[in-house]
Amino acid sequence: MLSSRIITNNSYRNNTIMILAEEQSNITDSSFHKMPMRIWWRRQYFHLRHLSPICRSSINQDVQWKNIKEILEIKEQIFQNETLLNNVKVIRHGSNERQITSNILIVLYTTIFRDKKFCSFSIQRIFGKSCPSKHRCLWSCDHKRFREADALIFHAYDIPLYRTSMPSRSETKPNSVWILWSDEPPSIINYGLFNSYHFNWTISYKLNSEVSIATYGLFSQRDKLLSNNEYQQWMRKEFSNRINGALWFVSNCNAKKRLELFHNLKYSSKLLIEGYGRCVDNYPLHLCSSFSQCEHDYMSTFKFYLSFESNTCQDYITEKFYKAFYYGLIPIVYGPERSDYNRLAPKNSFIHIDDFDEDMNKLAMHLEEIHTNITLFSMYHEWRKNYEIIIDSKALERVRMCELCQRLINIRKGEMTYYDNIEKFYTDNCNYI
Repeated sequence: MLSSRIITNNSYRNNTIMILAEEQSNITDSSFHKMPMRIWWRRQYFHLRHLSPICRSSINQDVQWKNIKEILEIKEQIFQNETLLNNVKVIRHGSNERQITSNILIVLYTTIFRDKKFCSFSIQRIFGKSCPSKHRCLWSCDHKRFREADALIFHAYDIPLYRTSMPSRSETKPNSVWILWSDEPPSIINYGLFNSYHFNWTISYKLNSEVSIATYGLFSQRDKLLSNNEYQQWMRKEFSNRINGALWFVSNCNAKKRLELFHNLKYSSKLLIEGYGRCVDNYPLHLCSSFSQCEHDYMSTFKFYLSFESNTCQDYITEKFYKAFYYGLIPIVYGPERSDYNRLAPKNSFIHIDDFDEDMNKLAMHLEEIHTNITLFSMYHEWRKNYEIIIDSKALERVRMCELCQRLINIRKGEMTYYDNIEKFYTDNCNYI
């Protein structure tokens, strides 16, 4: 079991490596995580980046609930058509009468990557000002309140590390909703060890999870559409300033297929195709902090970004996809099928490698044509007139928690859902690449 620590921001950098070594020796049940140190370091590195003194651009975004109606409608269609998923999820639909009419208590039973989440936040900060149901949901980090909770949240990574054992179903309210929260693919988490809990819901990147909107990014309809004049000014500037071809920042060297695709594209293209990171150039200075001036400088001179995922898991589309849009690039994607991307992104906003049968010569020719043709380049950015891209983590969290609250208040009498095989739910259509 992991020991308790309090680390101040001032001492964080000096203690990080020492802590990681100690954590590795203390984790006794590594069977819960296929790569425990990899995910632990991934989260520690993310936190360390944000403590860095490097100057960063400020991101302060918000999302109006009414502006994401398209993705909400897609989710509704998914659940209307869902009955029994290959012996994965058992679903029983209820009556028209709501099951809960009073306020709903949501209890975070475990930590989230060893931290309590939202404990001291206001209702608006957790669920968002525009969330229709925000005053119906209450949030608590006190796991001792599990007996009175309407919904209990357990984070997959933290279950084996948490000091308090899992409660039994008999100790909780008869209709309490047990929720497994995990945004990691099965190459990171061994989901087979959670089958016996028969969780009712999941919070994840999969669109057929009960809560999934805005896991890594989001397209939000603009309150005020860009005028044609505004768009054309932006377009001419971006087309002339972006003199290079495709850019890629990469640190995970285990996914060999995407490395092969990168090298083949670089060999095939007349454009500058640059990859930075220990997997491709062994030059650590290119590993820019997130939203730093360094990252901005690189991103602003390329027309394309290689948004290659490390897994082909259904719906596993991470922040690298959305960040490309945020910085004004056209993503070249490899990972899930095109249909997964189509559900999340506007038409003609990205390039999927499958459209070229993974033939890098054909892809290179297409990129060279876009690079010299402003009309074709503009086609991939037309969506910007109607949408803005949201990557601010705080804004995304509010959307996710609002979706959770909305779904909880809409539970009908007699409605029942549980995952009979949560491992299969996560591993279906999923390969490590």
